[in-house]
Amino acid sequence: MGPAKRHASRVAGAGVAAGLAVGAAIASGLAIAAGFAVAAPAVAPPALAPPAAAVPASARIAEPAAEKVVIQYDCIPNYANWGSVTALYKRVSGVTVPPDPKGSSVALAALEREREHPVADCAYYSGAIGFQAAQKGLHQPYKPKGWEAIPAELKDPAGLWWTVHTSTIAILVNTRALGAAPVPRSWHQLLDPAYKGKVAYDDPTWGGTSFTLVYGLNLLLGGSDADFKPGLAYLKQLDANVSFYPRESIYNAVLRGEVPIWINADGNGYKMRYVDGGPIEVVIPAEGSFTMPLVMGMARGAPHPEETRRYFDWLLGPEAQAEFAKAFFRPVLARAMPADVAARFLPAREYARARPLDLARMAAAADALKKAWLDEIRGAGR
Repeated sequence: MGPAKRHASRVAGAGVAAGLAVGAAIASGLAIAAGFAVAAPAVAPPALAPPAAAVPASARIAEPAAEKVVIQYDCIPNYANWGSVTALYKRVSGVTVPPDPKGSSVALAALEREREHPVADCAYYSGAIGFQAAQKGLHQPYKPKGWEAIPAELKDPAGLWWTVHTSTIAILVNTRALGAAPVPRSWHQLLDPAYKGKVAYDDPTWGGTSFTLVYGLNLLLGGSDADFKPGLAYLKQLDANVSFYPRESIYNAVLRGEVPIWINADGNGYKMRYVDGGPIEVVIPAEGSFTMPLVMGMARGAPHPEETRRYFDWLLGPEAQAEFAKAFFRPVLARAMPADVAARFLPAREYARARPLDLARMAAAADALKKAWLDEIRGAGR
């Protein structure tokens, strides 16, 4: 079983052993009968055969080539177009990058757990969680080709993490599933009882996108890294309208209308609308929102280091950057954004309300804020 299949088996939860070794030791040199020896016939020993000629290398049966693989934690096919990106990489390189359903925080926890016996080669995270993973010593440095083109604020100076694309937190609305309720235009409007049972955002202890949401809302509402009360108070009110806090991608459920409102990355909403043809509206809330870098980090002790470096080089190249752009995640290399894709985003004046967040401060607050959310929001019977 190759590495990709082993990884898929882990993801599916199948702990099947590779197989039982079978065989028997064969004794030679003596023939034993039932209580007496059998005399060998008096015949001349056979003539020794001449040594066999060496088999030319071209005539030998070729052994199957080892599977080429890169294991990436948080490689969700319908987030940021990773399914198409990894399929394209397979076509151009022959290397498999299997899907992986972990969110950013779960990816970090897995790397910590496997620190002494690494399984992953790399991970994809929201910026703050990638920053935190680097601080914990879970990454090794690598600066991919084209490194100089990444803005300084979107990469670690030593190469421990780097931004592959960016997004913005938005309200994604399936207008057909919303019924008679109006499309919400603000964070405040989402508290209206008209949206009871219609709202979802991911568990921030699972996904980095939702951690960005929770952290950003707290600052927007007057909180700080030492005071989470304003953000948690709002989220407690919003809880009355939240149907659930998923720990997996609900992209398809939103597209089908099973979840009318999803607070998530804007690119996912645009892709649902313009690629999948769904009745989706993307809203940047009136009070403001938050931009989010999505970053890559190479795992310390990566089992396939050379393949991972080549993969990182390719991810920062024009081919991969353009593929991410097809899913409306803004490539870190701005020139890779096709004009027709850029034209479908909301006007720039809408994005003027979105602000960047300090990754170092977010990383420092991450564990405490996620615990507070668990205690006060998820712990309330969810």
